[in-house]
Amino acid sequence: MTPSPAPTGRFAIAAFDALSANVAILDETGRILAVNRAWTDFALANGGGEDVGSNYLALCDGTQGEDQSDACRIAQGIRAVLAGEVALFELEYPCHSPTEARFFQARVTCFVQDGARHAVVAHENVTRRKQAELELRALNATLEARVEQRTRELVAHQAELEVKNAELHASHLALEAKNAELEDRNRDLAQFVYVASHDLQEPLRILGAYADTLRHRYQGRQLDERADRYLGHINDQVVRARQLVRDVLTLSNVKAQPSLATLALPELWDEVVSQARPWPSDAQASCADLPPVRANAAQVRQLLTNLLGNALKFRAARPLRVRLKGDREGDWVHCVLEDNGIGIAPKHAEQVFVMFQRLHSRAASGGNGIGLAVCQRVVERHGGRIWIEAADGGGTAVHFTLPAADHPAGTGT
Repeated sequence: MTPSPAPTGRFAIAAFDALSANVAILDETGRILAVNRAWTDFALANGGGEDVGSNYLALCDGTQGEDQSDACRIAQGIRAVLAGEVALFELEYPCHSPTEARFFQARVTCFVQDGARHAVVAHENVTRRKQAELELRALNATLEARVEQRTRELVAHQAELEVKNAELHASHLALEAKNAELEDRNRDLAQFVYVASHDLQEPLRILGAYADTLRHRYQGRQLDERADRYLGHINDQVVRARQLVRDVLTLSNVKAQPSLATLALPELWDEVVSQARPWPSDAQASCADLPPVRANAAQVRQLLTNLLGNALKFRAARPLRVRLKGDREGDWVHCVLEDNGIGIAPKHAEQVFVMFQRLHSRAASGGNGIGLAVCQRVVERHGGRIWIEAADGGGTAVHFTLPAADHPAGTGT
């Protein structure tokens, strides 16, 4: 059996009352013909007079206070829809209560019934959507403010970096100028050392030769004992001056950027020991199995020669014992030359590396106090460091570091 069609009018009224929006139907004059339950409930809750039979346009036109502007715009929209000027009018407006902030959207459409035009006015609560929009807008404003602030900070930082770069560039130019000036001075100094090592050697040699001639020809004959003593002093000072010139030349020949190669320290040590003079008959020199280094052979030979020479000059009364040992420490080889000599007090451990500084009289040890200064320059030219400590059982332990054979920066030239 086929069910009969449902009564359309009864369902239409029920559906009309079930709408969540506040809906009213107006005639051409604006008079309210019908409202749904939501409209009635809202009007009662807010003390409104928008009941069936009242003129909604007149109510809108008569609104006062802060809602007047929105009410007038809604009335204008209703009239435009009823006149056929627009098919749809929409307006979003605030409608706050004493307890909460609310927002509604008014929507007006038109339909024709029995030859007459009617307006459907619906007010929908859009508070949740509006609050989300407002929160999003506030968040965007905050983000924009942060971005703007960050942009200003970045611009300021960029300007500061540009200033720093300009200062760094100026400093670089100044440093280049100073380096050029230093190179000129170094060339002048090298020229002076050349003159000192060659041109000064000749007059010193002549002075020494004439002093020897006077002493051998007239000693004990026409010169008294005092004159003989003076000639001896002259000869000693000439020898000292010639050695001093040679020492200065040795120091100046330690290049800032020496050519580097893999070097076996034990072999070089044996060579230095075999050439050491004078070598006491009871002295012993030994060398451990040292790791290979990357260094300049001529400069390291000078380093070991000077250190061994100091051990010979400052030996104690007991038989001399000298030992070279070392271990790999990262990219470096830490070497130690130990002797059992008279030793160096800790308070003098740095003074001995100063040029022409001596801890003992020249008569006691000889030399001009330049040997350890040359050692320091050699080690520092290789990027290492050198220092002195007391050796176990007395004597001196000279520590120095040289780049290992596979040192990443020790490519040489």
